[in-house]
Amino acid sequence: MSRTTLTSQENTAIVDKYKNEFCQEVEEILKNVFPKKIIELDKLYKSDQLKLSRAEEVKEAAKASLKDVIAQKEATSIPPAAKRKRNASSSIENGDDTKKEIRFSTKVSCNPVVTELIGFLKPEIRELIEYCNKIKMWIQLLIPKIEDGNNFGVSIQEETISEVSTFCEFAKGSFDDMSRYFVTRGKVSSKIVKYPHLEDYVKYLTELDEKQFLHIRVFTNELKMIYCCMFDIINKNLEKIKQPRSQMSSNLY
Repeated sequence: MSRTTLTSQENTAIVDKYKNEFCQEVEEILKNVFPKKIIELDKLYKSDQLKLSRAEEVKEAAKASLKDVIAQKEATSIPPAAKRKRNASSSIENGDDTKKEIRFSTKVSCNPVVTELIGFLKPEIRELIEYCNKIKMWIQLLIPKIEDGNNFGVSIQEETISEVSTFCEFAKGSFDDMSRYFVTRGKVSSKIVKYPHLEDYVKYLTELDEKQFLHIRVFTNELKMIYCCMFDIINKNLEKIKQPRSQMSSNLY
């Protein structure tokens, strides 16, 4: 049975075709998508969703998420009715069971305002990371073969890749920040359920939600700035990025 294999020339043609299509895709993103993203994120930053006065709404939502805890606190503050005397071991055992039942039936909801904004922002972050990876690959494919001299354009390409990588890592770090927010809030919520009479934990929870809201607001503006900076850097150095070595210089070697 004969086995069909691709020749080296055919392989090269396939790769070159992919490179050309990929480069056209990235240039289209830079030309049309980035300007739209800058405008969209600027509108979002200035919208009612992220206005500073909404911080009070976030704090009220944080308090509302504790309604079960507040109800539990009020219930436990009522003196229990007189009961007949039981032996010590039985009363201790029943008391522990009652506390466990109350604790496990108490629900602390997520802050709906913060959760909604995080859900809206996550796709934007994923999209930015994807664009950054495409831009890095695009520039990498445009880097010419290594030669002595005339490497100024190549240094511009490498510096641009470094800048885009920094933006990409910043965006990736924001995912960790969001995860840490939920972990921290969960720990504080468990403390509130366990110690409902300690108002410091309640205060900390509302401050945590407000801080996260302000962080989302600032990060939205930073996303806009990242798109602006990447567009500006690439646009200013586009000639050197696409043609790091001039044709005249190449003919001298």
